[in-house]
Amino acid sequence: MKKNHPFALFLAIGSVLTAFPAGAFAGLAAGQNPALAFEVHSIKRFMFDCAAVADIRAQFDGRGLLIVTEPVVPKPGEAAGFIGSTRNGIQNSYVIENTGGKLHVYIELRRPQYPIPPLTYIEQEVVFDNPQAGLSLVGTLSYPKTGGPFPAIVLIAGSGAHTRDEMVSLHKIFLVLADHLTRQGLAVLRYDKRGVGLSGGQADPDSTTDDYASDVGTAVRFLAIQPNVDPRKIGLVGHSEGGIIAPMVAADTPEIAFIVMLAGTGLSGMEIRMHQENLLGRASGRDEKAVLANDRLNRSIYPMIIATKDNAAAIRKIRSAEKEVLTAEERKLLEYPDQGFPDEAYRGLLTPWFRRFLELDPRPYLARVRCPVLALNGGKDVQVLADENQDEIKKALASGGNARTMVKKLPGINHMFQTAPTGMPDEYRNIVETFAPSALETISSWILGVVGQ
Repeated sequence: MKKNHPFALFLAIGSVLTAFPAGAFAGLAAGQNPALAFEVHSIKRFMFDCAAVADIRAQFDGRGLLIVTEPVVPKPGEAAGFIGSTRNGIQNSYVIENTGGKLHVYIELRRPQYPIPPLTYIEQEVVFDNPQAGLSLVGTLSYPKTGGPFPAIVLIAGSGAHTRDEMVSLHKIFLVLADHLTRQGLAVLRYDKRGVGLSGGQADPDSTTDDYASDVGTAVRFLAIQPNVDPRKIGLVGHSEGGIIAPMVAADTPEIAFIVMLAGTGLSGMEIRMHQENLLGRASGRDEKAVLANDRLNRSIYPMIIATKDNAAAIRKIRSAEKEVLTAEERKLLEYPDQGFPDEAYRGLLTPWFRRFLELDPRPYLARVRCPVLALNGGKDVQVLADENQDEIKKALASGGNARTMVKKLPGINHMFQTAPTGMPDEYRNIVETFAPSALETISSWILGVVGQ
């Protein structure tokens, strides 16, 4: 197995204590086809095979899970349900299927916020071009069935290879957000990022934040010529890296009517990265000496990565810094192999996207934004810390004289805008909620107030 450099894993810029009611598993009655037992828009995720209830308990103990309601072995050809929980209180439904005497256990990841047809609005598949990049982008434009022209929004996804629904941890974040906004009387365009899904071009990490900003500009121009869109009321809603891209585009596009930054940043990429590694390292129980050594090394190598464009030269400099900055004890704490890391372990640090991310500072762009701005950050976001980033967002907007702003921290909300126990990324998948309803309401009511709907 290849060993990655300890700094090559990056969480991108990206408590629901669900109480299931009595009878929640009534659909799993004896004799029912197990394939029909799962709810609409739930995900059937295989976990393990076993032979008895004792094996289920052992598997749950080994995975750090708790059994809330007692599992019962179903008859052959049938299924039975029980409730389990993570140790921080996130409950999920589990299903046991008996196939020829062998038990198969699944987690049912419910997604109750996904829209169920028939929809109350129109969805149109669309294709638009970015002639500067020589590529076409494919997406979905949703809008109300009657009325118009409508205020319109471009949704901008966070870092990584995302389709138009921005699926993260088996949650389609933009599907839920677009559904909510369209039901409020807005037209919404979401699209596959370049190189992903049906869109052309090179995907992350071979494209940069600037490339994605260029794509947003073409999306705005596409919306402006649609007969059911009011070209004077086109805004941007960006999540995570998309929250950086929104002010980048708005700073150079005076026609933008408003922007919404969801978990957007006010600090540079280098600062964000160091905050992330330190916080996540401590939260996961990493030795404090290792956290501090890692931070000291990052402060040495990140400026080097930005300045040294040749990859081979950058790797030589990083290796040299590892020997000069870290003691033998610290290298052991950080799990450095005796022979050092191979060249390929450093590739994640030297991609076009990551180099640009490190040096990118949103503050100069924010200072040039003249349209209304809503900046929302979750109080339990461990990837983009709310206080540190919102302080800088406020300063940058004020420095440009923009008084039409609202910067707000949402208590109990994580990076994905779910209500969360701790905000740690390993919770995202198991939380039933895809997007906190209170956050959806905050976004839509602010937008409707700005566009005068």
